[in-house]
Amino acid sequence: MSVTRWDSESNTVPFHPLTEADVIALVNRALSGNSRHTTTYKYAFFKSIIDNVFNVDINSKLLTYDNLASRFTEIYWNLVLNYHLRQEIKTSQHEYTSVEKELFAFCEKYKFNYSEKLSIFPFESLRSDLQLEITKKIKAQMMKYVVSAFCGDTDDQFYHFNKKDKSEGIILNPDVYAALVKYKSVFEKQNYYEWIKYLEKANLEEDSYALANKLDASTERQNLNPYRKVLIEFNQTRCFYCGKPLHDDSDKASPVDHFIPWSFVKDDKLWNFVLACPHCNSAKSNIVPDEGYFTTLKERNSKLCNIDLPIVRQDFKTYSYSKLIEMQHSAVFNGFEYGWKA
Repeated sequence: MSVTRWDSESNTVPFHPLTEADVIALVNRALSGNSRHTTTYKYAFFKSIIDNVFNVDINSKLLTYDNLASRFTEIYWNLVLNYHLRQEIKTSQHEYTSVEKELFAFCEKYKFNYSEKLSIFPFESLRSDLQLEITKKIKAQMMKYVVSAFCGDTDDQFYHFNKKDKSEGIILNPDVYAALVKYKSVFEKQNYYEWIKYLEKANLEEDSYALANKLDASTERQNLNPYRKVLIEFNQTRCFYCGKPLHDDSDKASPVDHFIPWSFVKDDKLWNFVLACPHCNSAKSNIVPDEGYFTTLKERNSKLCNIDLPIVRQDFKTYSYSKLIEMQHSAVFNGFEYGWKA
C-alpha cells in the first residue's frame, strides 16, 4: 500500500528489488483506467520520463525536474494549443485543467491567437525567454499535482523525490530504470493506448482523429537548424556516412540526422546528431547504423564536447559513450533494424 499521496512533499520509502515483471505490473496498474485519475497528467508525465530515460545520470539515476518539465510543457503546448484536445472530461465543476488554464493565460498575456480554428506555432518556435517563462509555470503544476500522484500510483517504488529541493529531480529505482531502457518502445505504446482511450472520452469524435500521430508529433522537433549550425561550425563538411561533400547552400541544406533514430529515442541531443547527404539520410531512415559508425561517433563526440557553446554544455551534461551503446542495444531489442551501411 502506497504511503505517498498526491500532495506529499517527498518519498523516501526504501526501494525493494523488482523483477521486470514487477515493473510491468506497476506500470499496468498506474496507467489502467481503474486507477485514480481525472486528467491526462499521468500519461504526459510517464511520456516525459520515457522520452528522457537516456538523459538520466547513469550513476545516481537522477532525472532532473527541469528535463521533465521541459518535455511536459512541450507536450501540452502542442496537444492543447495546436490540436485543441481537452485534457480532462468536462463536468459541471471542471472544464479545463490547471495546465490548460496556464497555457491560455500565457497566450492572452502575449496576445497569441489560440482559437480552436487555428493551430498556434510549435513550442520550439517560441522565444527562449518565453519558453522558460511558461515552462516555469507548467513545472509548478507538475510539481503540485503529478510528481507525488504518479509515485503513489506506482506504490512508491518507481522513484524517490523531494519537492523542496526543486533544483534536483526524481531518483529512479535502478530496477525501474533498467526496465524502462530495455522495454522503452513497449512502455511507450502501452502509455499511448491508455492515453488515447482517455482522450476519446474527453473530446469530440472529430477532434479525436489520428490521436496516436498527434501524441507522437507533440514532441517532434521541426527546426533542427541550431544543431546544423553547431555541426557546421565544428567543421563537418562531409556526409558522416558516405563521406561525400555536403552542400553549404541554405536552399539545399544537408539533413540533420538522428544517429539513433528519433522514432526510438523521441529526444534531440547534439551528441546523437550528424550531418548526412540526402541520399544517406533517406536510405538510413529508421535503421540503427552499423557498428563501425559508433566508433567514429565516439571520436567525434570526444572532440565536440569541448566546444564552449551553451547548446553543447547543455546537451552533453549526461552523455557517455556507454549510454550510446545502451541506446543501441535497447533500440535493437525493441525491434529496430540494425547494421545499415552507406
